[in-house]
Amino acid sequence: MEKIRIAVIGAGAVTSTVHLPIVTRRTDLFHISALFDLNEKAVASLGERFAISSAKQFSSADAMFAAGNLDAVLLLNSGSHADLVVHALSEGLDVFCEKPLVYTHREIAEIKAALLHSGKKLMVGYMKTHDHAVRQAAKLIASEGKPRTVDALVLHPSGESQLATSEVSLNQPAPSQELRTKFATMDTAIVEEALGAFAPHIGSFYTNVLCGSLIHELSVLRALGLEITKVDFVDRWPANTSTESIIVLARTADDVRITLRWLYIENYPEYQEEVMWVGEHSSHHIQFGSPYFLRYPTKLTSITNTAGGLQKAEYTSYKGAFETELEEFADMVKTSTQRGNDISAAESDLRVLQLIAKKIAEIEGLDFGGDLARQ
Repeated sequence: MEKIRIAVIGAGAVTSTVHLPIVTRRTDLFHISALFDLNEKAVASLGERFAISSAKQFSSADAMFAAGNLDAVLLLNSGSHADLVVHALSEGLDVFCEKPLVYTHREIAEIKAALLHSGKKLMVGYMKTHDHAVRQAAKLIASEGKPRTVDALVLHPSGESQLATSEVSLNQPAPSQELRTKFATMDTAIVEEALGAFAPHIGSFYTNVLCGSLIHELSVLRALGLEITKVDFVDRWPANTSTESIIVLARTADDVRITLRWLYIENYPEYQEEVMWVGEHSSHHIQFGSPYFLRYPTKLTSITNTAGGLQKAEYTSYKGAFETELEEFADMVKTSTQRGNDISAAESDLRVLQLIAKKIAEIEGLDFGGDLARQ
């Protein structure tokens, strides 16, 4: 297999600003056989921008899969992805799926069954775990024992503010009112399955903030060998507004304290994210740039107290995490060897995100059901 024949599914911001610029440049790895989205005008717009012929443009998943000529799919659309993941696996295709993979544990079970039946592979798109600075930090931490604490901070401006400085500006046709209504109905049903009666009070916060953004911090923690098992406290403010922020106090099974701070600041100049690992004799500070700058450097600063005195080392990664991720996906398809984050990573993150949602319900005195009632 010289080039992997892929279907690109989704014609929104991530596709336009990140994946298509990489895929159309990495013609040594990929050949685009199909571009699909229910929003036909958005598909046509990207087709024109990235020279994808109309014969390869689809507004029906069934028609796209029936056309064949595929080895794998890149699932880049928003929302829960379970149905399309299962469909692609049933067609004998390997799958790359942007986060969040799903919103419910039922969907996890369906994808597990499809993976087992198909014998194909799934990589979940947590690009920060492919960042070379994160991997360098993981190597250093592996020999240092458990930390005292780990703190993560995200300063999140509006999407428009982020895209205004992206590598490829976004000017995509908006979906029709009919499609927006269809998407909203689908989201409502699946979020109610996850949260039960709690859904009206936190549905968009669960999908957009927890599953859509804070999930990245969980993936970085996992890459550093840490997994949250208990959520002690959550503060969400101002609740039920378009500018909600959240602070989470949590811990691992061996009692490492973890703080997650996700702050929505609409007019903040740029997206900012950092993770600080603090041990007894050392610290490791990872600073990420905006995800829409494909070659914005990630910086790692490590400070260690040794017998010879203080040592400070800096490591800067210029290799884009999104590109490394797609390189490793290509290798997975070619070799049938699992790379990157698999279904177990998505299942672990879903469990933690639902623990956070349940703690919000308990603190705010809200009823809940669905998956949360089984946590």
